[in-house]
Amino acid sequence: MREDLQDLNPGKAMAQAMHAQADFDAWVERLEPDNILLSYVNVWKEDRSFGRTLVVSVTLEQIKHFVCDIALFQRIGPRTSGITVDPTYPWRNFYGKVFLTNEITCAWAFACDATPQAQIDWLKSQSLHQ
Repeated sequence: MREDLQDLNPGKAMAQAMHAQADFDAWVERLEPDNILLSYVNVWKEDRSFGRTLVVSVTLEQIKHFVCDIALFQRIGPRTSGITVDPTYPWRNFYGKVFLTNEITCAWAFACDATPQAQIDWLKSQSLHQ
């Protein structure tokens, strides 16, 4: 979740986390039935403790680095992350006027045995979202 996004209050952060979950679900639906990642996702979903879900606090630049730069490693492994964009993110200016903008709000990542180690290491180095 972005820590540098204007007007990101706890309610908006929860909404953006739900958008990221929807993006993750859409990614899962596009996986081929024989994709090894699908078996990892199914194990995660069947665990009624809901696996392990973490929300880390990052900047826009860190999201781009994680999903775009570190994704270079994914050329030797499967894609296991993505960026979430809200096309109508609401924020207020100094005068209280509301604007809707197209914003990268967060990213999602699915970590499993098939995830490139560079991504796991990067995620471990981040602080939890407050």
